[in-house]
Amino acid sequence: MTTSSITANHIEAIFIEYHSWLRTRLRRSVGDAFAAEDVAAETFTQLLAAPVTQHIREPKALLTTISQRIVYEMWRRRDLEEACLQALAHGSSDQYAISPEDQMLLLEALRAMDRALAGLSSRERMAFLLYKLDDLTYPEIAAQLDVSPSVARRYVAKGLLQCYKASGFTPLA
Repeated sequence: MTTSSITANHIEAIFIEYHSWLRTRLRRSVGDAFAAEDVAAETFTQLLAAPVTQHIREPKALLTTISQRIVYEMWRRRDLEEACLQALAHGSSDQYAISPEDQMLLLEALRAMDRALAGLSSRERMAFLLYKLDDLTYPEIAAQLDVSPSVARRYVAKGLLQCYKASGFTPLA
């Protein structure tokens, strides 16, 4: 028996033993049986995709940690979408009303940007957004984030690189 089949068998045993426990626990925290099932499924998908090099000694702790990260990301995306929709509702007049299709395209663009910037720290993400959305200069960004202009420039460059990578292009060597 190979190492990967032992790992797969071990994860299968964890799934059989803990799936309903995790789903019940998630139902309490997210308040929706369907969302709880989605998060539980994603938790086991991520567990299967992770390189497991040793026996999992505390499956409940591992499943809780993975699922909490997924729930946090779900809530963060939901908050981002809600804030965007509220901004659209408050800022739109009949003359500038956005169609539901355009709202959906905007939300998809926000999700793509969110995924592209996911690897950045909160300060790097903020610097990038201040640069791209608010059109601030490096000294203005530095003043808002209480860093030097060179650090602000580095943050923005890191954000630009993340977006560049997410677009599918690879930098020239």
